[in-house]
Amino acid sequence: MADLLADYPIHELPHWQGPNAPRPLRSRGEDVYREFLQEFAARGRENFSYFLEHRYERLAALRMFLGKFDVPAKVDHAGLIAVSAWCPGNCGALVAKLRRPETRQVFFRPATPWMGQWRGINVVFDLGVFFGESVILRNRRLHWEYRPGASDDGSALHSGYAIGGFKDKRDWLDPMASMYDHCLAAEDDIRSGRVGGFIRADTLVGMVRDFSTR
Repeated sequence: MADLLADYPIHELPHWQGPNAPRPLRSRGEDVYREFLQEFAARGRENFSYFLEHRYERLAALRMFLGKFDVPAKVDHAGLIAVSAWCPGNCGALVAKLRRPETRQVFFRPATPWMGQWRGINVVFDLGVFFGESVILRNRRLHWEYRPGASDDGSALHSGYAIGGFKDKRDWLDPMASMYDHCLAAEDDIRSGRVGGFIRADTLVGMVRDFSTR
């Protein structure tokens, strides 16, 4: 897999930060912390705007990569079935040790471009874009929205890029987080020698059907 990933286009950001603002700056005073939050939020919104403008380039990168496996990675019905069938035995081999907290934070709290041992994370992210766009294509009421947050140290378990517009306002989807967990489960299947045990050929198809009909 490493050779196939060697030329995968790197995901770029105007600002290298995650979705969660760290809280410790409060100790410097409310005015300093408020100014920091405003600047952090502005950078986050700029990152999100950049994502919206360039998401089709990310899909093009994914199509080129999956073409090496003869997988037509379009968001239409045939493409979704093909990508879903590719995932067992493959998406869990993109990045090593996805279950480690350090790996999760590299994904959700990017501090530098995903290169070297992290290059496969670009594919995981783009699979999230594919998942989100596949859901939106099948339900035009849905749309991308930015959902930042805060945590004590800035660590995160969500990307900040969500799908909203569901009939039940309590429903929402973080496609990137979902695909990270999808790849993690596929990695567990590979390690246990049970490829297709949890992540099956139709699992992603079912996920798209579930969220696009809400």
